[in-house]
Amino acid sequence: MRDASSSARWGVVLMVASYVVASSAINKPKHILAVIIDDLGFDDLGFRNQGQISTPNFNSLAHKGILLNNYYVQPSCSPTRATIMTGRKPIHTGINFWIPNSAYGLPLNETTLAQVLNARGFRSHAIGKWHLGFHKTAYTPTFRGFDSFYGYYEGSEDYFKHTTSGGLDLHHEEGQHCGHNCTTLLWSKQGVYSTTLYSDRAVDVISRHDASTPMFMYLAYQGVHEPRQSPQRYIDPYRLTIPDVGRREFAGMVSALDEGLGNVTAALHAKGMFDETLILVTTDNGGPTTECSTTGQSNWPYRGSKCSIWEGGTRGTAFMYWSGLPTASQGSTWMGLAHAADWLPTLVTAVGSEMRRGETLPLDGVDLWHSLLRLGSSPRTDVYYGISQDIFGPAVRDAEGNKLILGGGGGGKGQWSPQQLPGSLPEAVMLSSAPRQQRHEDALLFRLSDDEGERHNLTLAAHSKIVLHLSELIARYEATSVPQLQGDPSCPPFAPRQSTQGSWIGPWCDESEELVALV
Repeated sequence: MRDASSSARWGVVLMVASYVVASSAINKPKHILAVIIDDLGFDDLGFRNQGQISTPNFNSLAHKGILLNNYYVQPSCSPTRATIMTGRKPIHTGINFWIPNSAYGLPLNETTLAQVLNARGFRSHAIGKWHLGFHKTAYTPTFRGFDSFYGYYEGSEDYFKHTTSGGLDLHHEEGQHCGHNCTTLLWSKQGVYSTTLYSDRAVDVISRHDASTPMFMYLAYQGVHEPRQSPQRYIDPYRLTIPDVGRREFAGMVSALDEGLGNVTAALHAKGMFDETLILVTTDNGGPTTECSTTGQSNWPYRGSKCSIWEGGTRGTAFMYWSGLPTASQGSTWMGLAHAADWLPTLVTAVGSEMRRGETLPLDGVDLWHSLLRLGSSPRTDVYYGISQDIFGPAVRDAEGNKLILGGGGGGKGQWSPQQLPGSLPEAVMLSSAPRQQRHEDALLFRLSDDEGERHNLTLAAHSKIVLHLSELIARYEATSVPQLQGDPSCPPFAPRQSTQGSWIGPWCDESEELVALV
């Protein structure tokens, strides 16, 4: 039989335990804002280029959040977007390249991040770029878990006209499964700059959201993908500080994004949701410095461009912010390995849940949440890069920074971006006159811990154990690979749709459809 003092001690223990459990249940973000910047280079935000480009809103969140210094994405847009959505790499989704106007998309047996969060009580909204397939309505956002979509299906378009491939591609879809009898074409928004349009939409969604319900917002900006377009008011402040005209116009595009982010976070504050929102910012690939739609980016200090598996094409800018981060992790730089595939399981843990058996196909992503909060080591031990747009590779790196590239090289021209500084006139921002990289007969081996710019190819024979280990990693990934997706042969060739107001872009392979609302 316990004495009184023993009972009192147990009571205190139970009270403390209850407090810890209650605190852990409360101390988690309720909402998620995922900001995807299209084609952002590693050296393109102000906190990286010593303020050459003014990005006070991005800087503020990064300086108060956690910057991921060894974060990887895929070489181009659709592969990374599919990876973020599914927690699975291109080798398993079959999306190794950006999706052209072909009859395929993110496979329908894949479970998306929106669907995973919806199962936990979230309302999910997609804004901006989709680029995960639209040949059939079933592949469009509101059929993949989103409660609304406001944006475009394709990979790029005019920032003001919102046209591409011969038609208008700007859709507003409210409610899940909003198809042909529901989607609205936004003809009236022609002339409005897309960054402004999508920021305003985000503000509107936040203002109308019931803050008691968890919200997931996937804000996938068009900027800073080509074409290089910006209202002049964003370019003018750089007239005296950025001599290169292309970089100056690009800076205007980035400034517009920063203003938009500021407006969105202000809306979260006004709604009383800011302190409960986990904000993550990520690029979808490295900046296109020498190929794949250049607009003025820089990947300094890394080698290579978007569409390559050099570090410049795959080492991405990413950070996350939440007011509830532990004090020790606020304003920190985390050095652990991370990949875009890791967001799905990490976000599930962040909101106080866990992955359920069988709710998705087998994940490639790993849960980083507690490692990030504690600034601990990463549970990720390697990164598989896949292949470049011009089919160089594959490649892999380990946690120690040893990187092996097979297939003759990293793809593209394999050049280095010049460092961007305020008032500087670099050799060139886009080195388009340089010769294309030649294939090497042997594999390439780099030690990124000593050679982050991949300038010194190590001798394979002198590092045979490392080469063997990395080769075995590649073989392990390749053993479970699926073929690259191909177009559905039963679908007719892509063509713009026709309406009384003009040509538009939308699904072209549905068996039946109803009229689209036209406004």
